[in-house]
Amino acid sequence: MKLIKWNETMRLGVPEVDFEHEELIGVINALGDLLQAGNSPDTIQLLLGKIHAQIEGHFALEEKIMRDRGFVGYEAHKEDHDRLLEQIRDIMTEAKTLDEPTLRDNLAERLNAWFSDHFSTLDRSFHNHS
Repeated sequence: MKLIKWNETMRLGVPEVDFEHEELIGVINALGDLLQAGNSPDTIQLLLGKIHAQIEGHFALEEKIMRDRGFVGYEAHKEDHDRLLEQIRDIMTEAKTLDEPTLRDNLAERLNAWFSDHFSTLDRSFHNHS
């Protein structure tokens, strides 16, 4: 089950960043498949941990590029990154107690809203500035 739909408006024109964005969405959608299939909470927790680590690594790449280029919107962009990482940690905690359909719907809603907003605003302004 796709939790996030990739579309070409998410492409920013920076090959390594676009590649990682597509990879992240693929891993998040794999989680949707696990949730839909009713996999064990331990399996779901492991994939959530992988998603968190992968996103954290991706953000480190973006933040390095921003610092290297002297991007003036760095602080706001980093704050948004930190906010998503905190949300994923919250989801990991919630995943221990929520049933799969509720977790799937909650995860899809939160991640879709975050990615759509972040890609179209902060990422777009950062990469247009580059």
